[in-house]
Amino acid sequence: MTDQITKLKTIIDESERIVFFTGAGVSVASGIPDFRSMGGLFDEISKDGYSPEYLLSRDYLNADPEGYINFTHKRLLMSDKAPNPVHEWIAQLEDEGRALGVITQNIDGLHSDAGSTNVDELHGTLNRFYCLNCDAEYTKEEVMEKTLKECERCGGPIRPDIVLYGEMLNQQTISRALNKLTSADTLVVLGTSLVVQPAAGLVSNFQGDHFVIINRDQTPYDNSADLVIHDDMVDVIKALNEQS
Repeated sequence: MTDQITKLKTIIDESERIVFFTGAGVSVASGIPDFRSMGGLFDEISKDGYSPEYLLSRDYLNADPEGYINFTHKRLLMSDKAPNPVHEWIAQLEDEGRALGVITQNIDGLHSDAGSTNVDELHGTLNRFYCLNCDAEYTKEEVMEKTLKECERCGGPIRPDIVLYGEMLNQQTISRALNKLTSADTLVVLGTSLVVQPAAGLVSNFQGDHFVIINRDQTPYDNSADLVIHDDMVDVIKALNEQS
């Protein structure tokens, strides 16, 4: 892996407008299970008798708001999870003015927790909640501290600001992500199989100089990338920092 790390360091050092595109694999080192991997959240929640897709759908929210909110509190809110070295490395490059920001498929909010400010969360975030009746907004910290399931203003159910199955991606978020991709000189993909559409298809809009993929498994875009590293990304970033 040494030659790959050296090449990665050269690319990062030469880049001035990096964009990071991240998926669930980035947060595995923080203790958050990959939804679809063996032993991940999809395997865990399917034991409840419903399909994982249904439990994470607008149909379930409409049919049983209380059940959906209880599921959210039981399965999705993870107070003990913190950013790992990958999140911190990405935030540092943004802070240094070398990165345009992050486009992420994740809903855990760990990029923001690590200090990244230009984050396009394609599937929303668990860091924000809002009332279905009056749109009152709450932070994850407020919801967790009070075990808040009903709006303090009107009593309506409170849901996380995430994109459920059956809902559309936010078009403003998509537009910001496209602007990043078309302005970037380097795209670094981390921890995603690049198969979940329409989010994954966004990377085809990148026209910059360097395309890097760091992921344990192969992706449909591997042949298009300048550098592909199939290894643990925390190990990759630690090795990269040791060369700096």
